[in-house]
Amino acid sequence: MSSDNIEPDEQEKRGKPTSELWGPWIVPGSETQQQATGQPAYPPGVDPQAPFREHVSGPLYAPPRPAPPYYPGYPPPGQAPYPGYYPGYPGYSAHPGYAPYPGYPYPVHPPVPKRDGYLLGVGITTFIGSILALLAGLFSMFITLILPSIPNQSLLPQYELFGAEVLFTAFALFGIIGGIAGLYHSIRSVFMNRPSRHIYLPPFWIFVILYAAVIAIAFVLYSQGQAISNPPLDTTLILLSGLTPALAILALGERRLRTREEKRWPTSWRRFIVALISGGTLAIVLAAVLELALISALARGTGVAANLCLSNPNDPSCTNPNTYGILLVTLAIVAPLVEEMVKPLAVIILIGRVRSAIEAFALGLACGIGFDLIETSGYIAFGYQNWMATALSRTGTGLLHGFGAAMVALGWYYLSHPGNQHTLKAVGCWLYAIAQHAIWNGSWGLALLPGQLGQFFANLQLTIGPVTLDYYELALIIEAILILAFFLYMTGRLRRQAPSTKVEKVALAR
Repeated sequence: MSSDNIEPDEQEKRGKPTSELWGPWIVPGSETQQQATGQPAYPPGVDPQAPFREHVSGPLYAPPRPAPPYYPGYPPPGQAPYPGYYPGYPGYSAHPGYAPYPGYPYPVHPPVPKRDGYLLGVGITTFIGSILALLAGLFSMFITLILPSIPNQSLLPQYELFGAEVLFTAFALFGIIGGIAGLYHSIRSVFMNRPSRHIYLPPFWIFVILYAAVIAIAFVLYSQGQAISNPPLDTTLILLSGLTPALAILALGERRLRTREEKRWPTSWRRFIVALISGGTLAIVLAAVLELALISALARGTGVAANLCLSNPNDPSCTNPNTYGILLVTLAIVAPLVEEMVKPLAVIILIGRVRSAIEAFALGLACGIGFDLIETSGYIAFGYQNWMATALSRTGTGLLHGFGAAMVALGWYYLSHPGNQHTLKAVGCWLYAIAQHAIWNGSWGLALLPGQLGQFFANLQLTIGPVTLDYYELALIIEAILILAFFLYMTGRLRRQAPSTKVEKVALAR
């Protein structure tokens, strides 16, 4: 008799399988259940008296199926809105676009990277500073418009009124244009979190040609005795005579600092704009306040009216040796220390994120050029009828202020970067910037030297047509040529010391 014809109870007693396919017959609650599975006869929650079906190939009871997961905001279990909502149940197919259960049915997005707090703080500061620069520019424009209508103008010299108009016009243009550019770049950094592009300036010879054209027009006006005849035209020429040579130096420096391997400029537009605006606003204000405070302290301590000699060196009291000593300290020590300290403030704030010595030099150059654009415009305007001679002598001030601030910024880079830390190089850069500025300013006091030496410089002049250049102006032109030669040497040296391998093209820091 085969095992298939034996009754189930008899097969259970014999312990033989019901067939060769399904294995031993296990009855819930019996010893065979415990021996086969090692588990209790009845799982928790199963009634041992429940009836079971016979002649089945699987277990004689159905264990409870775990409830499907319930996600808040979705229909409760049992109310599937579409087939496949509870994957794994018979009759349901996986919904297209969703991962089958188990697992969360939606893709997990990577966490948003945390923003750099330092760069965010710099961006917010730039945003606020740009707004202040824009407001200052609008206020200066208002002063420029109402200045001609101020009563009792006869109480002030005409050259002071004209110089004030030109100076406030320069402040207005610089504040409005620079403030708008700073707002654009700070908004992209703070609110849009976008990188900035590399800076690109036109070739320097374009600005040289523009400067030559301005000087040619001014020379024609001088020859005809119309140096100050058309205020709008004169103001435009004065501003261009200070702007074009400074931009020529800036474009020349940026181009010479561009490495051949990287084929790109040394910094970004965002950092360049911040440095330029900082030099023409914050540095100008801080330098004026600090210099005025220090000069006033010297005047009180010595009883010498140094301010009078600065504005009128032909005054008889300026020949006093005590007065000359105070003037020399003011021009050769106080002014260089203060101005070289405050001009590259924007670079000092960013120095920890400056990527190379070339970028530090370029940003410092931009700070100094911004400082020069305001200062030189005022000096040329106060020259009044002889403004062309002043413009010629101030041709090299963009090089003076730009190169000096660049050397100071380079010194901070050498001092603060561990991989390129050279204390002696940093001190050397700072001392050069101060010495260069001191010699430039000290040339003004050559005529105040006692004896025949002072008389020699006082009588030294050079006449070119209707233009007469004094000794001081001649000395500045010679010094500008020497500074230009060293500027070319330093930019070439920095470019040669740049890494020879190409850097990976990544987005610029904010």
